[in-house]
Amino acid sequence: MQRIGIILNSFSKVILSKKAKDVIVKAAKIGFEVRYKEERIGILFGYVQRKVVYVKRATPYKASIAFRTCVEVDKNIFTARVKRLQSKYKLRYLGNFHTHNQVANSISSALSSEDKKPICENSFPVIEIVVCIWTSNSPVQQSQYYLQIRDEPYRIRIAAYLLSGAFPILPVFCKGADDA
Repeated sequence: MQRIGIILNSFSKVILSKKAKDVIVKAAKIGFEVRYKEERIGILFGYVQRKVVYVKRATPYKASIAFRTCVEVDKNIFTARVKRLQSKYKLRYLGNFHTHNQVANSISSALSSEDKKPICENSFPVIEIVVCIWTSNSPVQQSQYYLQIRDEPYRIRIAAYLLSGAFPILPVFCKGADDA
């Protein structure tokens, strides 16, 4: 496994495959649609090339316990799953995604202090993707950083953060997406 000891601040953007984006959006919708809304998490696999983080696969992860704004995960089981999937996919572990649900007409795509702590021990995650989901009938407003998606009746915002230094946000794009 190639170690990401390279200059982390040199990454310029994150590109999701359409398949990875679809898995992430589906996980967000499932968490939003359960009776008491639950945060969902998942694992990201892909590669880094020429300052770009390419997410080829996203795999949902069933947390031990899921609440509206957090999940509980056994780090040992999670790490073992990452290693198994990394071997199966022949891709490197890039980091995780998790959802932020609309609560009391409020939503944030920022990382919390808990979000900045790696779940997978000794695996050097590069990014954390935050997926915000809310209901709205307003038009999607694209951003230079967020991938904004209209999936009636939902609006979904996908943000990526570099897991280093001041946790800068990276622009997110999707190959083959029709997200207007």
